[in-house]
Amino acid sequence: FDEGMNVREGQLLATLDNSDVKRALDSAEADRKSAQAAITDYEVQLKYAAIALHRTQELRAAQVQSQDALDVAATNVDSLKAKIALAKDQVDASSTRIEQAQQNVDNCVIRAPFNGIIVSKDAQVGEMVSPLSAGGGFTRTGIATLVDMKSNEIEVDVNEAYIARVEPGQKVSATLDAYPDWQIPSHVRTIIPTADRQKATIKVRISFDKLDPRILPDMGVKVAF
Repeated sequence: FDEGMNVREGQLLATLDNSDVKRALDSAEADRKSAQAAITDYEVQLKYAAIALHRTQELRAAQVQSQDALDVAATNVDSLKAKIALAKDQVDASSTRIEQAQQNVDNCVIRAPFNGIIVSKDAQVGEMVSPLSAGGGFTRTGIATLVDMKSNEIEVDVNEAYIARVEPGQKVSATLDAYPDWQIPSHVRTIIPTADRQKATIKVRISFDKLDPRILPDMGVKVAF
């Protein structure tokens, strides 16, 4: 992507290196396949052990087979049932690991959260990126700056002495420094309920009555209430 590029919601912006998380996903999938194969093998063995147990029980009832042989046959059946239960638990555990690993892989794909315009490209191919700032390092905290042009608004500091005259919905005339002869109809959207003690001001946010392509982020603007 480049500066000035229009981006649609869900559009691919970047793919992070997913080699480590992909290996974790492959490992979890391999573990689940191994556990599932073990279950199939144990179930075949259990079927044969159950037949052997039934035969031994009949022979024991006929006083042909010893009690020890019957105990061994019963133990084999119980042991295989326990192994099957353990293997099923391993399948469930592997499935949980797969879900977690898949989420990590999906997180390596960065998509636009909303429609907008790329105003800056903050990371280059091969650079390290992280959501957290790394002091003194070369780690980027973002890959790009995406602006929703429909959300442009004005933020202005109003002196405390005049804030009582400002109210939500109040009409405002805005003038961009780039277009001094253009009076832009606007209105007060909200008054931030906190004050700047050092500047003795209160922030007021103003919305444009009608957006225009000439209105760009971070432009200088003057307002008149």
